[in-house]
Amino acid sequence: MNRAGYLKQLETDLARWAANGWIGTEGLAKIRAEIGEAPSGWSRLPALFAGIGTICLALAVAAFVAANWEVIPRAVKLVGIAALLLAAHGFAAAMAARGLRAVADLATMFATLVFVSGLALVGQIYHLPSDWPGGALLVACGALAAAWLCGSRASLVAAAVASLAWLWWIGDPPRPTWAQVAIALALLLACLLHVARMTSFAGRWSVLLLFAGIYGWLFAAWLDTNYLLSSSDMEFSILPMGTAFGALLAVWGYVLSGAEHGAAEHGAAEHLVAGRRADLMALAQSASGFGILVLVGTVVLTLVIGFTETASDEVAIEIPHVWPLHLTLAVMLAGLAWQGVSSPGSRPLRAVAAAAVLAAASPFVLIFLPGDTVLLAALTLAALVAVSAAGSAASLSAWSFAGNFGLAVALLFLLYETVGSLLGQSVFFFVAGLLLVAVAIISARRLRKRAAATGEGGR
Repeated sequence: MNRAGYLKQLETDLARWAANGWIGTEGLAKIRAEIGEAPSGWSRLPALFAGIGTICLALAVAAFVAANWEVIPRAVKLVGIAALLLAAHGFAAAMAARGLRAVADLATMFATLVFVSGLALVGQIYHLPSDWPGGALLVACGALAAAWLCGSRASLVAAAVASLAWLWWIGDPPRPTWAQVAIALALLLACLLHVARMTSFAGRWSVLLLFAGIYGWLFAAWLDTNYLLSSSDMEFSILPMGTAFGALLAVWGYVLSGAEHGAAEHGAAEHLVAGRRADLMALAQSASGFGILVLVGTVVLTLVIGFTETASDEVAIEIPHVWPLHLTLAVMLAGLAWQGVSSPGSRPLRAVAAAAVLAAASPFVLIFLPGDTVLLAALTLAALVAVSAAGSAASLSAWSFAGNFGLAVALLFLLYETVGSLLGQSVFFFVAGLLLVAVAIISARRLRKRAAATGEGGR
């Protein structure tokens, strides 16, 4: 649940608890005072504007040097870059010593951007050969060093972006060496550990993007190395990877956010430990939201491709031998099994499991039953409805939004595809309407039963 939804639910609960006499006036005031101390979205706007301003200042320095390239002597350029780096890091250290962590973070980000500009300028000064992958890797290492040594969240984002750029430049064709694989995994591990240690929204999502990039890069390299598939066949082989990867992140994000929440409730004695667990919980929640976006996007893409192209028999023959895909699905199912054992009879878990399994199955219908667009459309709609229902059951607004948005896109696409046949369009939307009405009735009954049970427990 995001912060806005959590605060809304908390206010409702506080009013009910106070009315039942479970919380006194003093305790209620203290809880609301603590909630007010947490940073809201509006209070983060100054930091956002300051970050954008810092980027503009770094770009201004680079543009000034480039505009006066012939006028400024070579030695002055190098000394100026070094002086800016030292001054920015020194200012960051001074601000950190005074407890102004946000200002120190911005100063470190400025130093990182100056370091990136300095690499490009030094390369032009000494006419170094253009090695874009090497430059991106050097930027990633320098930004990671700044992030770890100075505790900078902004530099971590720069490191993740530079790592993605490095992957992009060495990924065509995707045939990495063992050394490159080791470097990619080391970069991912360093970024992941830092964002778990000092979390931020931008840091979490940039690391998740890096994770998705490395996974896709390695998967495409494995397919390209082991099977001589055409480009269109490769497209069909990658679709199951997208749904499996999205389901993996969604399921384990849901599982770990629940596990961390329970651990935080039982171990709140140490403030630092509780804060660290909150950071891990935020990372798990971001992974869940990121995964569901990948899942829904791939399911909708599968539907579109299923109506426009047909998979060859070679893809169906080779897919059973693609063990990385099977391993991903097995890890996803292991997360569902683990949560099922720890929380037996959980209604949200059933909805999450249905959403993950139905969505992961949709590309296999496209591959093993080519041309069966009716079954593909039905499974796609069922998967998207399940995602939305899982979001409602588990109080995950991102899931509900993604499921509803994907459902709207899928229905509009199917309307476009079936408009040529009024009879087919009528039958399809009749069945879809019955399905959605049935889901709504069942959901409403369950919600009424849950509300009645909650009311009885409150009395």
